[in-house]
Amino acid sequence: MQFSNVATFLSVIYIAFASRNVDALSGVLATRHAAHESGSCELPSASYAVQHPVALGDIDALQHLKYKPGMCGQVLSVDCGHGAMDIIVTNANLGGGLDLYASTWDRATGRKPPGQTSCSVNLSTRSAMNTSGPRCYYAPSSEKNNAWFKLLGVFNTNGRIPVGATLGEKSGSFNGLQPYFAFHGGPIAGNAQVVFQFSDGSNFSTSLENCIAENGKQMWS
Repeated sequence: MQFSNVATFLSVIYIAFASRNVDALSGVLATRHAAHESGSCELPSASYAVQHPVALGDIDALQHLKYKPGMCGQVLSVDCGHGAMDIIVTNANLGGGLDLYASTWDRATGRKPPGQTSCSVNLSTRSAMNTSGPRCYYAPSSEKNNAWFKLLGVFNTNGRIPVGATLGEKSGSFNGLQPYFAFHGGPIAGNAQVVFQFSDGSNFSTSLENCIAENGKQMWS
């Protein structure tokens, strides 16, 4: 391949580099979050491969990574000046940036005193749980045996963001800030198919009977 001038060559190099780092954001505000809680995501109790939580905000610097229900349970790679580490979205921090829980803050900042810092952040394709592939879960606080109402979420999606879901012929919608889709009306058959749609156009389908009913909420600090 030949280039007519240096500017054209540099332009091609820049485009190629940018395409490989399209998700990387820098200069994102991070603060410290001191709490022991399940968070607004109310992730189900499970064996998690990623143990460091974050309350994700919606400031402009987060761009495509702003909090939305489908970001719950997603893994982010963050670097606040002490090396990259993986963190998991467990809560919302509306109006703010990355609100790092104490365990996350200490490792990400080298035990910097509480305050503010600046980090780079990227969406990771790492599995959040110690298992492979997506898993359908009932919301921990929902009624599992109610044939007329279901709250279902999908996790361990390796960076794919859920944006929609159907249960049989019914369409679900996010239950407030939570990552669970609400399905109303019935009766709903126990072998109905649940199909989760992701922002990249792909989907994950499973039978309702395969969705995991876990009563406990995962606690984070």
